[in-house]
Amino acid sequence: MQKSYSLLLWIGFIFLIGVNFAHSQQYVIVDSQNGDRLTGVWRGANDTEFEIEYNGQVLRLPLMGHTIRWTANLEHVPDRTAVKHYRNGLDLLELNSPELAKRRFEAALEEFPKYADAHYQLGLLYQAAGETDAALERFRSVAMIDAASFELVPLFRKIGDTALATENYVAAVDAYQLILNYHAEHESVRTLSYLTGFLLVEQLQDTEKGLALLEWAIKQFPDAPLHEKAVFQIGKLQAATAQLENARHTLSGFVQRYPESEWVYEARLALAIVNLRLGRKQEAATEANLVRTLSTDTALTERAEEILAESAWSVYSQLEGLPDNAIQAIAIDSTRLWIGTPKGVMLVETYLDGWMPIPAVANPINTHFATVPDVRAIAVNAHEVWIGTRHQGALHYNQETNAITIYAPPDALPSAWVRDIQMDEKELWFATDAGVVRQPRETGERLVYNTQNSFIPSDDIHTLAITDTTLWAAARDGNVATFDRQLQEWQSYHSTETEEGTAIARFDVAAEQLLFTWFNATDKANGYFQAEWNGDSGQSTTLLTGIEEPADLDAIYIAGVVDTSPLDEADALPPNGIETVPDEPLPETESVEESFPESGEDGISSDALSRVGEPAGLEKLHTPLVLWIATNDDVFVYYTRLATDSGWKTIRTPRTLIGESTAQCIAVANDRAWIGTSNGLATISAQTLNKQEAQ
Repeated sequence: MQKSYSLLLWIGFIFLIGVNFAHSQQYVIVDSQNGDRLTGVWRGANDTEFEIEYNGQVLRLPLMGHTIRWTANLEHVPDRTAVKHYRNGLDLLELNSPELAKRRFEAALEEFPKYADAHYQLGLLYQAAGETDAALERFRSVAMIDAASFELVPLFRKIGDTALATENYVAAVDAYQLILNYHAEHESVRTLSYLTGFLLVEQLQDTEKGLALLEWAIKQFPDAPLHEKAVFQIGKLQAATAQLENARHTLSGFVQRYPESEWVYEARLALAIVNLRLGRKQEAATEANLVRTLSTDTALTERAEEILAESAWSVYSQLEGLPDNAIQAIAIDSTRLWIGTPKGVMLVETYLDGWMPIPAVANPINTHFATVPDVRAIAVNAHEVWIGTRHQGALHYNQETNAITIYAPPDALPSAWVRDIQMDEKELWFATDAGVVRQPRETGERLVYNTQNSFIPSDDIHTLAITDTTLWAAARDGNVATFDRQLQEWQSYHSTETEEGTAIARFDVAAEQLLFTWFNATDKANGYFQAEWNGDSGQSTTLLTGIEEPADLDAIYIAGVVDTSPLDEADALPPNGIETVPDEPLPETESVEESFPESGEDGISSDALSRVGEPAGLEKLHTPLVLWIATNDDVFVYYTRLATDSGWKTIRTPRTLIGESTAQCIAVANDRAWIGTSNGLATISAQTLNKQEAQ
């Protein structure tokens, strides 16, 4: 309650008060026994009289018959009518009429809303009636008006503790924060600052406020019992809010100061993730390996294994100069990487695993269009680059002269949306949403094939593949057509190895072999198909089944390269290079559940994953390949010359670095795979992968 002094109290403290206020201006409220009230500036007193400055005059009044109250702000001094209501309320309380008293206090507040005493008395009445929320609001008003004049801490603490016991965390935090805000010097702040910070973070998920409060607490009270837990939480929160350097400093300090903490391995794992995101891959691997080796927590050791696997990856984003994090096309020209995004193209030199952007080439291409191009396809050789866009047709870049030419509809192409481009020394091919365009290099004449003049399956062709003898074209619905380049004739293609309803995701060609990935919405499965250039000896492999999310179903991309790795005789095929595989699918113990990691985050359960064995009677193609297959969750590597099980490797995609994302393209060359995702460009070296597995 607000402090006031009557004659008896005044006599005891007159001299002390006089000393305290001798050199400062202090406002007083003087109430007389007849109901009059004066407010003014304190001027001094003796043992019988006091003086105040009132309306520019100095008044001398006797101590007897007056009550004096001090205030720091005259705006908080109620008028006579409000005081009358308030006093009537106090009288009614003495008569044990709390409801009538409540009305008087409310009337006092209607007259003077900043009447702290009235708020306080109402708060006590609400608290006694069990109306905690209403009581807290009244006490909050008291704190805002004149916290120093009332003993509010026990009241706030009682409300907060009661709310906490009933798991009403919002009310608990509200009450505790009132103590922290208005009574920062109180002894309970030492504990409450930590407790409130934990509640904000753990129960209310208010990271920003919780982190700020915990950071303040560990600085103000470094020896408090909850300091250990707070530092650990701060490190994790800093990491979660991308304050990576701060998180690294905090977590490093934690593991050094608290090496025996119950959270030390979780902290080391968080530190490993932070180091990984900062590009400190060796430090990340070191911390993850410590957790994997020393921790007995299965969840932590499994996550440590994942971090170790992810440390083999590098991820590039806009921070490294990419126009956009969505990577829609990749093409490799020796050690140079052409990258297509919704905001243009980028050229990067990757010699010796470096990353050196070449804007002098990319910028003229991006600015040559009317607007920044949405790049969907890139084809490249040593002499030229072709770039296909969604809205602006195609662009040709001459690598020898730097000349740039745009091919736009309707003159050059039937559509502005170029989905794929393939080329060799003889011809150029463009897949658009209005047909396929063929341009022989010898004549330069552009020929358009569509459903009106040819046997292509659809005008909207999504993917192409070119071999010495054949052009392959596939619509999204799974219909495939081939063009005999010698006879210049189209015909449809279908393999008994592909189920009805199978749609084609993407073509690739490697070492005289045709590859494409497929998906089947009915079967909720996807996989890949491998055949000779003419489509003979085709064999289809189901990769994943039980896929519920459409984004996971069709996000499957394949790239094949010739396998030049040393051959381990124990894993080699028979001497004739031919392996016959069983009719039945692999038994349960040899299914993907063993070979591939669980993938539960996207709804695909491990027991629903299976890889179908290769059909009986089909011979493996003679040129050994390494097949890289990218999905949203994992990248699968298959060495075709090895026995079925030993030939498979599964690489976890670097989710720590790219977060939730979808696979959008793939390219493999120079012992390195590049995976374009919706949230960055990921790359991994096969050599690094092999070294990591050996460890």
